[in-house]
Amino acid sequence: MLTDTKLEETEFRDDALAIACEHIDLLCRKQADYGPHNIANMGRAGLLVRMNDKMERLKHLMFSGAKPTNEAVTDTLRDLSNYALIWEMGDRGSWPVPFWDVVLLPQERTPK
Repeated sequence: MLTDTKLEETEFRDDALAIACEHIDLLCRKQADYGPHNIANMGRAGLLVRMNDKMERLKHLMFSGAKPTNEAVTDTLRDLSNYALIWEMGDRGSWPVPFWDVVLLPQERTPK
């Protein structure tokens, strides 16, 4: 028999996993349309721009009280989550195409 704490942990994990699976399904559908080069061509700098656009949208909606008209806030959050996932895949070398970073991070710069 599960204790209340264990049951809560299991329910929490199951809920989080269900949401993560929805995000991954969306990522796979979008990548089928876009392919991997739209991300790889601009690398992490491009991901930062995309993530910043999503954050600015969320801040605008939150602080202005405006209602979204083109995409739900949930869609924006899913996009942010997926950009973070793509970033990590790039770092691990598991993105289908290597990132071509326009701007190298300081630890990636080689001294001359």
